[in-house]
Formats: sequence, structure tokens, C-alpha cells
Amino acid sequence: MKSIVKLTALSGVLLCLAVPAFAEDASTSVEMAFMPSAMDVTLLNENGKFVTVDMKKIAKGEKCHLEKDAVIMKVGPGAAADTTRVRYIAPNLSHGGCPFMTEFELSNTDYTAARDAFTAKKEEASEKIDALKKQLGDKWNELTASTPSGDAPSAEKK
Repeated sequence: MKSIVKLTALSGVLLCLAVPAFAEDASTSVEMAFMPSAMDVTLLNENGKFVTVDMKKIAKGEKCHLEKDAVIMKVGPGAAADTTRVRYIAPNLSHGGCPFMTEFELSNTDYTAARDAFTAKKEEASEKIDALKKQLGDKWNELTASTPSGDAPSAEKK
């Protein structure tokens, strides 16, 4: 029994040491964007994807439709020149749309416009939150259970 516990502990330590070797470097970050316009895109997922709303499978290379402002995420460079590979990261709730996690390519120009739109909305939201914080003052801290510095409140009762 002791040897099983020791082997389990040893394998856990080895696993913990091995995981950082597979981690991405710190400069890689998730980039989200909004679709710049409504368009049909070509599915690039291996083995296709199943569309739950339509109860059908879309094969790799088939087209599906994405609406303007659908949330996408950058995956990496595209296979074709001047393209970016992206993934649709929101669930599809309407007929004829693309399935969740659909991968496709956008031109670099379209991706840049999509990213700029997302960044603008993000900044707008941050400004609105800052205005709310000023408007609410200490009430903001009570509602969000934080201190003005952003640290968690202490466990002491006043």
C-alpha cells in the first residue's frame, strides 16, 4: 500500500514538472474580434462539425453563414497568403448558421477591422464601468465586495 502511495505521489510530481513544457509562451494571448460583416465562410475543421439547431453535419470545405458582430477568436496565420485563421466562439442559435467552434479564414484586412471593432467596444465598456464607479463611489465597493485599491476586503468586521 505504501509503495502505491509513493508511486502515485511520484507520478504526480513528474506530471507537474512535465506540464510547463507544453505551455505556450507568455507572449501568446487570446485575441477576440467581431465579424466585420455578414458572410458565408468555408468550414476548415477536420471531419466537419455538427449543427445542433439544424440537426445536420457540415463537412470540411462546405459553407455556413456568420452574421456581422459574431464573436471570433484568432487561431493563427491562414493557409492562403494574407489570411488569418479564426474560430467562431459563440453558440449558434439560428438555422443556417455556423456551428460552435467553426474554423475558417478571413483576409488580414477583414481580421484587422474585426479586431479594431472589438477593441473599440472593449474600451467603450471600460469607460462606462469607470463612469459607474465614479457615480456610485463607495456603493460600488459594497456591491462588488472590493476595496478602492481593487484588493479583496479583509475578513475583519467593523
